[in-house]
Amino acid sequence: MPAPQPRPGQVTTGWQMLLGAAWTAAFFAFAAVWKTSQDIGIGTWWLGARARPRSVAIKIIPFVLAIVIGLAAIYNLRRVALISLAGSVGVALIAVFDMSRSGGLAAIEFAIAASVAVISIGAFTGTYRTTTTN
Repeated sequence: MPAPQPRPGQVTTGWQMLLGAAWTAAFFAFAAVWKTSQDIGIGTWWLGARARPRSVAIKIIPFVLAIVIGLAAIYNLRRVALISLAGSVGVALIAVFDMSRSGGLAAIEFAIAASVAVISIGAFTGTYRTTTTN
């Protein structure tokens, strides 16, 4: 059985693996933000204060984002580079709301967003396009 042909909008295998690895790293980076938030006693907006923690549904927003986009990369969905770039904007939005509560944690979240954005932009170079014949 021949290997399936890549469709326009999908990325090469190398970029597919790199995007998957980047979002896996983002997942663990958010776990580190969570732990750091607990250690220093300053809650992010998505975790809440110790006295008034957020619901589990809100606490898992960054993790669900990382898992969903990581799975999109693993399954090499069409336009995965664009989906990943949009996800990095979502991570940056998470960070924006933490700027007033904890600048240091917001800076880490912005670093997560920037690193995933750089890899997402790079993935556009490995995106298959339609071929035109003259």
